[in-house]
Amino acid sequence: MAAKGRIEIQCPHCGNLQLEPELAQSTNCRKCGGYIQLEKGRQSAAPHEAHLYPSAFQKVEDAKGRVEIQCPHCGNLQLEAEAAKSTYCRKCSSYIQLEKSRKPAASPESQRKSTSVIQELQGLFGVQRTLVARCFECAGEREVPKSATSTLCPKCGAYIDLQDYKISSIYTRSIRTGGRLIVTGKGDLIGRRTFCGSAEIQGSLRGILICTGAVRIKFKGKMSASIEAKTVYIEKKCDVEMVHPIRAESVEIEGAISGRIIATRKVVIHQTGRLTGTVSALGFTVEKGGCFLGELSIGNVTLTEGGKVGEKP
Repeated sequence: MAAKGRIEIQCPHCGNLQLEPELAQSTNCRKCGGYIQLEKGRQSAAPHEAHLYPSAFQKVEDAKGRVEIQCPHCGNLQLEAEAAKSTYCRKCSSYIQLEKSRKPAASPESQRKSTSVIQELQGLFGVQRTLVARCFECAGEREVPKSATSTLCPKCGAYIDLQDYKISSIYTRSIRTGGRLIVTGKGDLIGRRTFCGSAEIQGSLRGILICTGAVRIKFKGKMSASIEAKTVYIEKKCDVEMVHPIRAESVEIEGAISGRIIATRKVVIHQTGRLTGTVSALGFTVEKGGCFLGELSIGNVTLTEGGKVGEKP
């Protein structure tokens, strides 16, 4: 017997039975986690035996208002609500962006053919529809569509924000995103630690910037920030004095910079580039027309605890 004010519903994905409020419109299965769209005005469930042996008619009713979608990563097929805009694959846990005006899915064979054709065309024209979201808590990575605004780490389950941030005034709140960070010429970002996927710095930056991708600096003046990134580009119109070090795999300089640079791979000064300061890198190149004034240490550089520079034996 169902509890007063509650009805017994059955998960269309795994057949699990559970109680839900009569007025509920949707829920999630407590066994498999699948999304369940509940019909409005549903009467109390039939006897328990009816759920154990559902008829073909009942199965059709369960699928009413739902469409079959296919995971673009592993090919798994599952039912989702027609109004849903995104979901996660119940097999590989990948993020799936759903079409707004979706029609009921065609046969699995036609879906696989259409998906493969689209993938071939994207590969032919070099169109990248996905990006790699990296977790700031662990080394977890997940490939998601470029349109995604968030995801979950496949290793530790941490939430990963993928929204872009544009700073055009004084901003003191913390930022932790796998998306793009833009600090405009009038922007002033003040934060103890700022995390992002990529960054473009035209305005003032204070604190520590940690970037999993590339950082482009177009700032003119004195910058009281420490930067850690995969790649750092000093743009042509840049003329910056770094108070704290830049740590990256590689640094490319086309503008002017003074400060300390630590690169685990290489530092390249292009024709229009000018570097004044201290450099510790595995490789160092100065193109014709480029200028370097300062101290240079070439070796297999690594960052030890406390941010100090060491060399691998």
